[in-house]
Amino acid sequence: MAKEIFLIVPAEPHEIDLTNEIVKNQFQFIDEAIEQAVLGIHTTIATRERIVATYALPNAVTKRIRCRVIPDDQSSIFRIHFTPQKSE
Repeated sequence: MAKEIFLIVPAEPHEIDLTNEIVKNQFQFIDEAIEQAVLGIHTTIATRERIVATYALPNAVTKRIRCRVIPDDQSSIFRIHFTPQKSE
């Protein structure tokens, strides 16, 4: 079975709205955002799924990527920020 790959191309910070995607696809977007952060690309993902936000944190840490989840109190949306580590 072929694996779908979602490319996140812009070099400047941007937000991807996943609030209408199924959870399985959201996990794939998270994995791709982490890989893009390894390459130096900042990404923010918006989701309504707490499990997706929970999945993002340990997977980002494993790749040494900064990951911050910010819940929006008014609309129950989680914003997941992926920030590349600064070079030393």
